Amino acid sequence: MGAVVSQSIPNFLNGISQQTPTQRSVNQGEEQINLQNNIVDGLSKRPPFEYLATLDATNAYPNTTKFWSIQRDKTNQYLVAFYNGGVKVWDTAGNAKAVTIASGSSYLTSTNPISDFRMVNIADYTFLANNSVTVTADTNTSPAKIEEFFVNVILTNYGREYTIELDHPDMSFPLKVSLQLPSGSNATHDSAFRDTTHVADILFKGTSSSYWNGSSDAEFNVYRTDTGASVSTTQGLSNYSGFTDHFTFTLYPSVIYGKPTDGDADYTVETSDGSGNTGMYSVRDEIQDFTKLPFHANATSKIKITGQEADRLGDYWVEYVSDGVWEECIAPAVSAGLNNATMPHALINNNDGTFTFQELDWNDRTVGDGISNPNPTFVGNKINNLTFHENRLGILALDNIIFSENAEFFNFFQKTVTQVLDTAPIDIAASGTTVSVLYDTISFNETLLVFSEKSQFKLGNVGESLSPTTAILNEVSSFEHDRAVKPVSAGKFAYFAQARNDNTAVREYFADDDTLTNDGLDITVSVQNLIPTNVHQLISNTTEDTLIALASDAADTQVAPYVAGADVTSTNAGTMFIYKYFFDGGEKVQTAWSKWTFPNSKILGGMTFESFVYLMVVEGQTTKLIRVDLRNLKDATLGFNPYLDLRTSVTGTYNAGTNLTTFTSPYGAKTGLIAIDKTNGNNYSVTNTAGSTYTLEGNHTALFIGVPFESTYRLSTQYVRENTGRGLIAVTSGRYQIRNISFNYKDSGYFQIEVTPSGRNTSYSIMNGYVIGTATSKVGVPAISSGTLRAPVASKNTDVIIDIKSSSHLPLYIASAEVEGYYHIRSNRI
Repeated sequence: MGAVVSQSIPNFLNGISQQTPTQRSVNQGEEQINLQNNIVDGLSKRPPFEYLATLDATNAYPNTTKFWSIQRDKTNQYLVAFYNGGVKVWDTAGNAKAVTIASGSSYLTSTNPISDFRMVNIADYTFLANNSVTVTADTNTSPAKIEEFFVNVILTNYGREYTIELDHPDMSFPLKVSLQLPSGSNATHDSAFRDTTHVADILFKGTSSSYWNGSSDAEFNVYRTDTGASVSTTQGLSNYSGFTDHFTFTLYPSVIYGKPTDGDADYTVETSDGSGNTGMYSVRDEIQDFTKLPFHANATSKIKITGQEADRLGDYWVEYVSDGVWEECIAPAVSAGLNNATMPHALINNNDGTFTFQELDWNDRTVGDGISNPNPTFVGNKINNLTFHENRLGILALDNIIFSENAEFFNFFQKTVTQVLDTAPIDIAASGTTVSVLYDTISFNETLLVFSEKSQFKLGNVGESLSPTTAILNEVSSFEHDRAVKPVSAGKFAYFAQARNDNTAVREYFADDDTLTNDGLDITVSVQNLIPTNVHQLISNTTEDTLIALASDAADTQVAPYVAGADVTSTNAGTMFIYKYFFDGGEKVQTAWSKWTFPNSKILGGMTFESFVYLMVVEGQTTKLIRVDLRNLKDATLGFNPYLDLRTSVTGTYNAGTNLTTFTSPYGAKTGLIAIDKTNGNNYSVTNTAGSTYTLEGNHTALFIGVPFESTYRLSTQYVRENTGRGLIAVTSGRYQIRNISFNYKDSGYFQIEVTPSGRNTSYSIMNGYVIGTATSKVGVPAISSGTLRAPVASKNTDVIIDIKSSSHLPLYIASAEVEGYYHIRSNRI
């Protein structure tokens, strides 16, 4: 027989590990189900799944339902279910809220909403994008271009000839109207011609103008430009049939407005003023100098201001507003903007207990054209996701992220094309050597982290603020990302999922202040087979330092709430994969994985607020609201937390004649249901009499009811460990015969230690809480005690399985353990 040795398991804080037993830490186990690793309480039962309400008493929701949460403030907390063709909203007490689908019901059409629907909350709006829908431009266009021209008289001088030449496809020959100003030798006769208004009036009316003075040496003429032959010496543009048969004219002070009567664009207009068009010039469709716009114009007039030659981006359009006022406007015959039916819709909180789902009115293009003010890059593509950052609504499409105008969530067009405003929309592509389609974002380290399937990008800016000219989107790391699972943040960390071949990894992402780079650690590296495929949600609760992963089984064939013909069953959908962590002075001292099971249920999604996790669950044949309090608090009256799933409070009715208490289960009959007296904590078996009605013996009007669940912890194979100065290392060269193992427990009820040696029957060591001579031995009081339970093992360390199990509603707190045995080694270690 070797030397007697004993070793301590100081705590059970680090959950399970799927590494080989020799690699595991001494405080890690092989399996942990329905237990919690708590820094203060040690290994304890997980909190119960409390029943709050039945969300739908007649329907089960498919696992393709898109679960969403709205958390405006402490008093505005809602759970939302989007499904094919519909949406439901409940508060955190399970009360249904009225939802009106005012418009856009077809946008909710999807055979797989959990994959197709992407949301973001902004104030009272929940924007929803259906990524099976391609965004299109509005087929409505701005008014078509009007064929028109202006002759602007801005300066007159004696002796100059002012001419306007017009040609039209239907004219037999081009015509020119000419006014030769007098020489100025006679001020009495000639001075009237020096007014630009008068010159325009004479060209317009001919010698019938009130400003014409035949006594001067001025000359007026209309002639053919092909032959030079005069056709009139008295009529002008507005009264000579050669002009009026093809053009319509309007006279404004110093400005002549004209347009072809038939709208034919194949006409010409030319002017001359004898001084290089410095005194009079024509404006047709466009002009390079904004200052040369006519002072007067038609109310519908639009003119394009051209930039540098061959620079279409510098072009912009203006429209006449009032005398001397032209404002930037949209070009003629340009798409008005976006097709609202294909753009994100919104669920709107009306702040009166009701919600409205509707199509939104996205801002139209108000200036420019398709080149100077192009469609955002999501037009013609499907929207991958939505985000919100620095007071802008963001849309992810292809490898671009497109932000709305600052504080204008419905506008994705520039409000001016003459300059780039800091508040203007932003449309930026991810930089890199390959095309990276963007799928998700998360706020991280005071910026926005953007995910493709292969990389992460940081949205930054080279200036003081984010703007179209300062925004940059650079790749900062290359980790694969499961785009079916939205990343979550937790303080200075971000967590995201990675799909493996047959399971899922979770990576903890952080900014390394020392290297000024971003990095990520696989926090599932020691439990690579724990989390299955089909993960659909990560839930982060930073109050209790807990991360939760939810998975589903094969997709349901139903696409909307349905009547279940039988109780639902599940493999992974009823399990919560729990990661508990704790930092002390910047050092992570706890990293514990385990799983909590809620058998034969489908957890569709969850939200967290403070220390609570609210879950939408299909259980039995209906859809329920379940709450989990991660604090796992003790009941103030009982002194312990009753561990029952579907736990809820009911009021019983006592019949003294039968000595029976009758109560109604709010969720109907349930196999394994028990009742606990809320005054003393005793548990009672109950009898289902009919439907939801149960009875139990005695007078018990205040009750908890629910179903007990089993908690299991399987110890890792125990080894003699040697301290090398760098930690404890398992020694495998000798024979280790375990004699017994002692568990130190506190404030615990019933639990048992099961020891199963290889090839032998299981032995049981039971702690029932009763200690003779103490208060726990009293009848009618739950047996709760603290102490040490010693379990005999008498087996080689590698040939035994040791489990801690409890199916009781009473608490279980295991602080530490001590392993005692014989160790024999045939050689001396050097």
